[in-house]
Amino acid sequence: MTRFSFCLLIILITSQSFAEEPWQSDQYIQASFIKIALEREYKETKHPKIVRWNQPITLFFESESGDTNLQKELLSVHAKHLSYITGLSIKFTDDPKKANMFAIFTTYKNMENKVQQYIGDPEKIRAALDEAICLGTFSRNSRYEIVKGSIIIPVDYAREKARLLDCVVEEITQLLGLPNDSNDVFPSIFNDISIDTYLSPLDYILLKALYSQNLKPGMDVAQTKAAFPNVLKELHTKRDIENAVKRVQKHNLKVYLGD
Repeated sequence: MTRFSFCLLIILITSQSFAEEPWQSDQYIQASFIKIALEREYKETKHPKIVRWNQPITLFFESESGDTNLQKELLSVHAKHLSYITGLSIKFTDDPKKANMFAIFTTYKNMENKVQQYIGDPEKIRAALDEAICLGTFSRNSRYEIVKGSIIIPVDYAREKARLLDCVVEEITQLLGLPNDSNDVFPSIFNDISIDTYLSPLDYILLKALYSQNLKPGMDVAQTKAAFPNVLKELHTKRDIENAVKRVQKHNLKVYLGD
């Protein structure tokens, strides 16, 4: 009897070890994608649509505060990670005139000056300026393709809040077309109450979904929901959902830093 119980226990434990995590369910992935890709944190949108890049990203880096070499290193590793996941080309340039994405490391005191220089009138994003530790904004064309993005990180303030690394990872990731935060999505860097600093397996899946050929810029919520079964089918066929925990580690900043 004891031997039988032991064997049964082994079978139960083994079965549970292969159980699907909540974030790996099709329903959870679709709901999370709608929240993060089609809703907005600081801007109400009556008819939200998918936005994403449809051209290579050329990234200009500028630093006037903190460890410049470290900042560019973090930026470079994370950009490589995002490129690996999405298939987007992301390269650096020293010429701001050739750039379509800008990563600016500055001071809290000089934040509004940098907003004026790289984004526009600070008053138009006053809510974000007053509430956020770091900023990320993008512009799109009439086809809902992202054509320009900017992140501005006040190094001193971000360090004070122990969020410098979070700013680098989250803001650039959001500029790829996942602009919203939601505490309903977990585990994720887009969850403000979570402890995730690096891309989670769910974040990996959301990025893969966003750049799936089954979705197009300009799709609204109804169109996205109608197309999403094909997105999920593709993700399952490629085993991206089942292997997300392992695949998100490749080129990951967390692995690079040995954290």
